[in-house]
Amino acid sequence: MINFRFHVVSLIAIFLALALGVVIGAGVIDRGVVDALDSRLNTVERNSDRIKDENSALSDRNTQLQNMISDMQPFAVSGRLLGDNIGIVAVRGVDGDRVSDLVTAAQQADATATGTLWLEDKWALPNDDSVKALQEALGTSTRNKNSLRNEGYQQLALRLAVPESTSGNEDLLVVLQRAGFLGFDAVNDSTINNFPGSGAGITLVVGNQGAVDPDLVALPLGTQLHTAEVPTIVAGVWADVTDGPDRAELVQAIRDDELAKTVSTVDDLDLVEGPTTVVLAMSDLFLTPPVVGHYGYGSNAQPLPDPVTS
Repeated sequence: MINFRFHVVSLIAIFLALALGVVIGAGVIDRGVVDALDSRLNTVERNSDRIKDENSALSDRNTQLQNMISDMQPFAVSGRLLGDNIGIVAVRGVDGDRVSDLVTAAQQADATATGTLWLEDKWALPNDDSVKALQEALGTSTRNKNSLRNEGYQQLALRLAVPESTSGNEDLLVVLQRAGFLGFDAVNDSTINNFPGSGAGITLVVGNQGAVDPDLVALPLGTQLHTAEVPTIVAGVWADVTDGPDRAELVQAIRDDELAKTVSTVDDLDLVEGPTTVVLAMSDLFLTPPVVGHYGYGSNAQPLPDPVTS
């Protein structure tokens, strides 16, 4: 019969067994084993310290290389866009410093940088008010969001194909700015009315942290810019975020489309070499015939445009 005494005896037996195991284990694991374990631990620590030192050296070397690439940029792009007008159209929310660096690179290439036109978050058409505002700005009754947005892109691209409104009506860029769809950052004495300049090339900047999803901008607006015969590069500013897209996904829709034959893409504008790549790619688009390419780190892309031979 199981009683209280049985449980007490069982518990005592368990603790005795544990104590005996500790004693036997301590006797089996002699000093040699302990010394061997200490030696292995010391080896691991030395390897860890060595790897840390190597990582630190590689990090320093990477910083040096990035600084060198940045310092070489003026020499690489000098004169490549001499006499050309360059306009930047960027989605609000992408890294503004990278956009500013692109303006600087264009100036170093001897182009006239005519400013940055920002696509505001209202292009996502998140509510009925934004739909109504775009309808009024465009003078249309189109209600389907995708169709309305594409109609807006079409009118915007046609406007960017000429330096300013010649119809006597109010400039579309001013209308869209007042309606909250556009912002503008001037360069020197540029104004939104003369953006982007005669015969200008456009760099359309998208990013996975932009206020409008790249899928709603890159291919549809890129298509309209091509239709309006505007030399166009679509460039991605990629941010490494949890569950975010791969770098090339920002411009992959164009690379997978027939538009890949007429619109160039750059997927590494967020990196130090990005502005240089964009300038060289834009220079190729001004050649006769234009040279279209896809640059960066995605599949079927190359790091830089090929050298131009005389």
